[in-house]
Amino acid sequence: MAFRACWRSEKLLVGIILVCFLGSCLFSVYSLSQSDHTLDQVIGPFALPKVDLKKRLAQHRTAQPKVLLKHGASLLQHNKTVKIPEKSEEKNQVFVPHVGLVADSEQQKQELNVVEADSKQGFVPRVGFDSQQINDGKADIPVAFKEKNFAPPNYNLHVFYYPWYGNPKQNGKYLHWNHNLIPHWNKQEAKKWPTGRHQPPDDVGANFYPSLGAYSSSDPAVIEHHMQQMRYAGIGVFAVSWYPPEQADNEGQPSDSLIPALLDAAQKYSLKVAFHIEPYEGRTDWSLQHSVRYIVDTYGTHPAFYRYTRNGKNLPLFYVYDSYNLPAKDWRNLLSPSGSHTIRNTAYDAIFLGLLVELKHKNEILQGGFDGFYTYFATNGFTYGSSFSNWKTLKQFADQNKMMFVPSIGPGYVDTRVRPWNGRNTRKRLNGKYYNDAFQAAFDVTPEIISVTSFNEWHEGTQVEMAVPKKVGEYAYNDYTPNSPEFYLQLTRNWSEKFKNLQ
Repeated sequence: MAFRACWRSEKLLVGIILVCFLGSCLFSVYSLSQSDHTLDQVIGPFALPKVDLKKRLAQHRTAQPKVLLKHGASLLQHNKTVKIPEKSEEKNQVFVPHVGLVADSEQQKQELNVVEADSKQGFVPRVGFDSQQINDGKADIPVAFKEKNFAPPNYNLHVFYYPWYGNPKQNGKYLHWNHNLIPHWNKQEAKKWPTGRHQPPDDVGANFYPSLGAYSSSDPAVIEHHMQQMRYAGIGVFAVSWYPPEQADNEGQPSDSLIPALLDAAQKYSLKVAFHIEPYEGRTDWSLQHSVRYIVDTYGTHPAFYRYTRNGKNLPLFYVYDSYNLPAKDWRNLLSPSGSHTIRNTAYDAIFLGLLVELKHKNEILQGGFDGFYTYFATNGFTYGSSFSNWKTLKQFADQNKMMFVPSIGPGYVDTRVRPWNGRNTRKRLNGKYYNDAFQAAFDVTPEIISVTSFNEWHEGTQVEMAVPKKVGEYAYNDYTPNSPEFYLQLTRNWSEKFKNLQ
C-alpha cells in the first residue's frame, strides 16, 4: 500500500511538471508571435537581417534622444565649466541656442527671415527665428524659410550632405566640431604645424562658423532647418554620407539610425535622399553587395528614397566614394552582368557612380562595370577630375561608353582649420564668382546631373549652408559678407532654375 501510494504521488508530481513545461512552451510561442522579430531573425547569427521599415520609422519617431553624459559630470561651455545636474527635470528635448540668442526686440530683425550676427556685441544669434514663437514662450524652433519662399526642387541638382555633427545636448559630447588638427604626412614638415583638437562651441574645426552654431545632426529642429534651406535653394536631392550600422568615420558616431528621420523630413519638403557610400572599414565588392541589399531592403520603399530613370529603368543611384581603392576586377564581379555575384538585373540593381580623381580612373571605372563617375572635389586644378578644363574630355569619354558624367562643383575650398599645412589648395569664394564659374563650367558639358560639394562639409569650407560672422579673441572666422548668410543658397537657387530650363 505504501509503495502504491508513493507511486501514485510520484505520477501526480510528474504530471504537474509536464503541465508546467507545456504551459511554459505555449507562453514562449505566444511571446515570440507578439515580438518585433520574425522567426528567421532569431534562428541564428548567419541569417541576413530582415528590417520592417514601418516599425523602424515608428521606433525612431517615438524615441527620445539620450544624453550620454554621466550625472555630476562637467563640460566646458562659453569658456566656463558648467556642472551637469544630478537629475534632469527636463522631459522634452528643447532646441536651445548654442551661443548668444538675443530675444529682445531691438536686436531681432522682424522683417527678415535671416538674422545676421552683430560682431560688435560678440554674440552669434541664430538665424530665422519666428519671433511670435519666442514671444509666446514656445519651443525654440528655427525657421529658415517659409514655404512661400521655397523654389521648385530640381531633382537633377544634388548636394552632398553630412549627418556626422554632434553636441553634448543631443549626443553626450561634441562630434566633428572638435576635429583634430591632421598632421602632415612628412614627419619633418609636421613639426612646423600646430597639433591638438578644437574646443567647441566657439572654437570649431572649420574656417567658417555655422548660423546654427555647433549643432547636432540628430536634432530634429536642425534637420527641419536644413530641409528648408535646401528647398529655398532649389535643390532636389541630397546625397547623405553613409556608413553601415555600427560604423562611422574617425571623428563621429554611427549615423545610419538618422536615415529614417532624414527620409521623413525629405518627404515633408518634397526632397529625395540618395546614398553616398563611404569607404567604410572592410569595404569590398562582397560587403558592398550586402550594403546595397541592406539599404534597398530597409529604405527602398520610402517615398523619399531617390531613384533615377535611365535606359528605361527606374533605379536607385549610389555615389561610391574612393571607388579606386578596389581594383576593377573586383568591381566587375559585382557590377558586370556576368559577374560571380552580380546584382545586375536583380531587385538590387542600381546606378553606380565611381569617383574619378586621376586620369587613369576613367578606364578603371569603365572596366569595373560602373554606370558613370563623379568628381566630388570643389577645387579647380587640384585633381584631374576636379579641373574644369578636363570636363569636356571626360564628358566625351562618358558619352562614347554610354556612361554618366556627373561634375561636382562648389562655392570654394579652405581646410586650414583641420589641415593647417594645406593653404595652397584654398580656393577663395570671391563673393560668389568661383561658384558661378564652376556652375558655368558644368553647364558647358550639358550633364544629366550636377552635384554640389557640399551642403555642410564645414571642415573643408565647401558648404552652402548659412554661415555668420564670428570673432573669438583675435581670431575672426571667414564669412559671406558683404553678402547675407543665405547668399550661397540664393546663388544655388538661381543656377537651379537655369539648369531646369536647359533640360
